[in-house]
Amino acid sequence: MNMTEKNKHGLSRTIPGPVKRIIRQRCGFGCVICGLGFYDYEHFDPDFADATEHNPEGMTLLCSQCNQSRGRGRLSRETVAKANKNPKCLREGYANEMFDFHSEPIEIKFAGVSFYDCNHLIVVNDKPILSVSPPKDELSPVLLSGIFCGPDGSDSLIINENEWLVKSDNWDVECEGPNITIRSKHRKIDLVIKLDPPRGIIIERIDMLFDGVMFRGNEQVLEICMDGTHWQKWFGCSMSHCHIGICIDTRPKAANDPVWDVA
Repeated sequence: MNMTEKNKHGLSRTIPGPVKRIIRQRCGFGCVICGLGFYDYEHFDPDFADATEHNPEGMTLLCSQCNQSRGRGRLSRETVAKANKNPKCLREGYANEMFDFHSEPIEIKFAGVSFYDCNHLIVVNDKPILSVSPPKDELSPVLLSGIFCGPDGSDSLIINENEWLVKSDNWDVECEGPNITIRSKHRKIDLVIKLDPPRGIIIERIDMLFDGVMFRGNEQVLEICMDGTHWQKWFGCSMSHCHIGICIDTRPKAANDPVWDVA
């Protein structure tokens, strides 16, 4: 059905943003039945055909497969209503899904810096933010693992061998089209990841505190601050075929120890 189509009461498919946010927060940012992190907004009480308004109390989140099952009569309204009262994401504490990569080296655009075929993209005090491992066999994809934090340093998105998880205690997580957007409060975007399957992912926006180091950036520029005052800017640069792309160490060093800075 076209998103601009209206039902018999003249109600458009377009759902107001605040209503969407209420539904996302109540459902834990994923399908209430299976917990997948990409979802559709579903009217179930009543169905959209009979709805006169976008009432969040009668709406929920369903992944495309569960939504299709509902539309084709294989999933009952009663089952959806029951799951809506006790969403899987809230029971488990997270929503999850898999990144789709191929077996060839992937490219990750991290704000203003592009990494291609790198084992560890950015390492802070020996802790990698993102790491890529080779496929387990020739038919399997490369494996991405890592973590993203909010500006307060708390975990917001975790990746374990291509499976990404967003915690249900985030303030807001919106998955729409190829984008994952995480907010820590109203109009405060901390992270935007754009999926680019099977080649990689793009970090279009970031505001993160990771092990005492601050990161912020957009599609053009990555800024890094290690002392809370001075920011280093990275833009228009790329790194490829390396073990570590950017290495940051803020810990005290003994006089005879090697000193590593952003490299």
